[in-house]
Amino acid sequence: LRSPGSIANLIHLTQSARAMVPTLSSRQAPLVPSRRVGTRWRHRGSRAVILASSSADAKKAVVVGAGPAGSLSALYLANLGWHVKVYERRAASGDARGVDAGAGRPDISYNVVLSPRGMNALAGAGVTLPEERVVRMVGNVRHLPGAAPAVSRQFKGTVAVNRDALSDAIASTAATRHPERIEFTRGYGVRDVDFARRVAVFARASDAPSDDLSDDDEDACVSAPYDLLVAADGVNSAVRSMLAKGGDVRVTQNADEMMFKTVKLPARIENDADGEEAARCFHTWPRGLVSMLAPPDPAGTLSGVIILPGGAHAGAHAGARAGARRAWTWDAVADEDDVRALFEDEFPDAFNGAPVPPTAAAQILAQRARRGGVTTRCSRLSNADGSVVLAGDAAHSCWPSLGQGANCALETAQYLATAIESMPDDLRGAVRRFDEVRTPQVHACGRLSEAGFGGVAKRAGNFFFFAKIGLLALLNKAMPFFFDKPALANINDPAWAYDDVEDAVAQETQALAAFGGVLLAASVGVVVFGWERFIGASVGAVKAIALGEGTAADEGAALAALGSAAAMTGLFRWLAKRRRERRKGNMSPAVFVSPSGGGAAAAA
Repeated sequence: LRSPGSIANLIHLTQSARAMVPTLSSRQAPLVPSRRVGTRWRHRGSRAVILASSSADAKKAVVVGAGPAGSLSALYLANLGWHVKVYERRAASGDARGVDAGAGRPDISYNVVLSPRGMNALAGAGVTLPEERVVRMVGNVRHLPGAAPAVSRQFKGTVAVNRDALSDAIASTAATRHPERIEFTRGYGVRDVDFARRVAVFARASDAPSDDLSDDDEDACVSAPYDLLVAADGVNSAVRSMLAKGGDVRVTQNADEMMFKTVKLPARIENDADGEEAARCFHTWPRGLVSMLAPPDPAGTLSGVIILPGGAHAGAHAGARAGARRAWTWDAVADEDDVRALFEDEFPDAFNGAPVPPTAAAQILAQRARRGGVTTRCSRLSNADGSVVLAGDAAHSCWPSLGQGANCALETAQYLATAIESMPDDLRGAVRRFDEVRTPQVHACGRLSEAGFGGVAKRAGNFFFFAKIGLLALLNKAMPFFFDKPALANINDPAWAYDDVEDAVAQETQALAAFGGVLLAASVGVVVFGWERFIGASVGAVKAIALGEGTAADEGAALAALGSAAAMTGLFRWLAKRRRERRKGNMSPAVFVSPSGGGAAAAA
């Protein structure tokens, strides 16, 4: 290992050892029903390893990253009979670091909101989140300047959970259900991958480069052969970079210029909302380009995310605030006094009217401001031979505007399992079909999430985006036979695929355009004939239709009105039919029937 070609030598030694391993059967092991069995752990250095069996009749998978996406992918594969090794760069899980539910280092862990989409993916793998570590939310509390908190039912039915707690729950389920199939190795990051030989090399994350390793460091590098490599190593994925360098995948990323830090907020003391209900609500402090979001913790506290403008947003914010309140950016928050001034200006009730405590100020100042989100678009989610798959943020990170990051990541793990289960004897075909189906969906999720923030230059102040949603909601209540609820309301529904939601958003825009055309025609009629003649003609038309009375002009107006109504009704029905026909559905077995043949079965 001390030689300059240490990695190449290590791969060569791995191949020599691999030659002694019996050839894997091409037959996929059958789906094994879940069993509750004891967990056996072996501790070695910084690693906690679940003892795995050495049976050679199951395919072998290596998963890079033990976050929610990686852990759930591993569990799904183990449910299908695979032997799985999971490598995680961080040396310990949230539990091992002594992290309480909802707590943790603010620059590493944070709360995520799971919608029915994400919960469906967890349930499909048999994961049940421990109630003491989650908050099942009942609504949303908006803290508006100079007004009492406003409570709504938004976020009802979603679950707030700390990201580490989510990963731990999935890993615990895997350890309990498959102690002989899944091996977790912590403190090791991916160093290199030989895609041709299908061997991944991992190095102890805190060690020096391999050239400097001594003979005593026998565990400093490990190699892992695989039939399938799942790269779930985050938005800055090393495996994805290797694939891109080799030309297997093209990657583009679009970073939101808003910047955020996190802070722990105390339990709420609300005067106008029930205290117990407020503790189970998602809290928001909307202030235009400055805002704070705070999902609840099981302990009753809130995990606040303070969002301030950066980049192009900072200039727009400064211009908007000229002559008014201070234009806040993270560059302007340099000490404890600045933190207190920020909260006094923007979020005076965040600490129940009290000044920011020194511990909270220190927590904020200790962090590096991070971007609000990065959209990652990959030209494909696998390599050409189907031996490598991208998952989670490595495949499709997105802006947080619609809360889809974690939910989309969990669902991708479910999609991968469904594809493999649908073609158990053709891994390459299954991965290719997964790629064909899932890639357009996650691209749609990224575009929808960016639209929710109005794009890089417009941010959440995008008036037309929110005006359109509000108008559609009103039209749905007034004319439900013509207008469905806003299509974005389906984004958390696991029965809807992301690209179906995007198609529906485009079609409802067409419906709004048609409705606007009718209103425009009516407006032209008023301008040309005047209010009195237009209203008189309208009344005459109604009488002619309802009573069969009126002049020839009234009958003509009635025919014109009926014709317009028939045309509009036909248009809306055609659009609705087109929506139904174009909807592919989500997690439908039929989606995974390969054009060249193959079975279909749902992982869930």
